[in-house]
Amino acid sequence: MLQKILVKIRKIRNENSLSQEFMANELEISQSQYGKIENGKVTLSFERLQKIATILKVDITTLTNE
Repeated sequence: MLQKILVKIRKIRNENSLSQEFMANELEISQSQYGKIENGKVTLSFERLQKIATILKVDITTLTNE
């Protein structure tokens, strides 16, 4: 399920022409750390997932529903 969420995050980010650097700045983390999130190399907390949904301007269920 996590992999599907990460694919949706990347897809929506790209559809909105948002860079990983922009996302990282909004999340107050480094771009490399954000890249690790999208690649599933670090644990994605629910709180961080909520903030990503807010940045992408989507409801969290958009990311979590199959």
